[in-house]
Amino acid sequence: MDWALRDLGGRRGGAGRHDRTGRVDQVDAWLALLLLMLCVFNIAVDERLRGVDLLEAVPLALAMTAALAMRRRMPETTLLVALAAWVVQVVLENGLLATAPALYAVVSTVAVHGAPWAMGLALAGGLSASVLAATWSIAREDMPVGAAIQLAVAMLLPFSLSWALGYRARFRRCYRHQLAESADSSLRIDAARRQVALATQRAEICREMYDITGHRVAGMVVQAEAAGRVLDRAPGQARQALRTIASSGRESECDLHRTRGVLRDDGRP
Repeated sequence: MDWALRDLGGRRGGAGRHDRTGRVDQVDAWLALLLLMLCVFNIAVDERLRGVDLLEAVPLALAMTAALAMRRRMPETTLLVALAAWVVQVVLENGLLATAPALYAVVSTVAVHGAPWAMGLALAGGLSASVLAATWSIAREDMPVGAAIQLAVAMLLPFSLSWALGYRARFRRCYRHQLAESADSSLRIDAARRQVALATQRAEICREMYDITGHRVAGMVVQAEAAGRVLDRAPGQARQALRTIASSGRESECDLHRTRGVLRDDGRP
């Protein structure tokens, strides 16, 4: 019965995790669809995103949309795709601004679920991309130095905030996991202590029962020897000795039955 209940609980827990994963995937799919619609709107309203820029904007939009949709299942891969698309967008000076939220979301997700190297790359890559955008604008002589610095700061803030929020969520998850492990360890230690105390108590009961039963058996032997000596000369004394032996035997039997009930684990005979 116990193993059946545990198996049922494990199946329910697995089904619950599967349902949560399915809901998260649906949310990411809807967010990716929303991002794609924003990219289409951005292309429609921005006259610069026509001709050659349109040929550049479509692959960038599709790459960022795919990265946003798969960011929880493949955080490291989507980070590489998002950073590469962002660098290409900066170098080509493509004005598709609707892809920026996808990059922030990927950076935050990697800070939560990604490997340690990916978490560091998300921070370093985001900061480097911001500096690259400002440096590239200055190199192309399209923007004064002051404006380029303002652009770098404006890009650094969302990157840093996204990474910090993801890292905070990662830290809180690890902290909750450590608390759960500590609680489980405490429960196991308490259970082991109870088992040790119970075993010690049972051993003490067995020792006391051994002493009592041994004392009574020794008395029964003495009474039996005495009855054998006076059996012919004093039959009354012999009968009294035999009654004492029988009484001691019954008391010992009752004590053994009670001890057996105390030491019984789970009701099995």
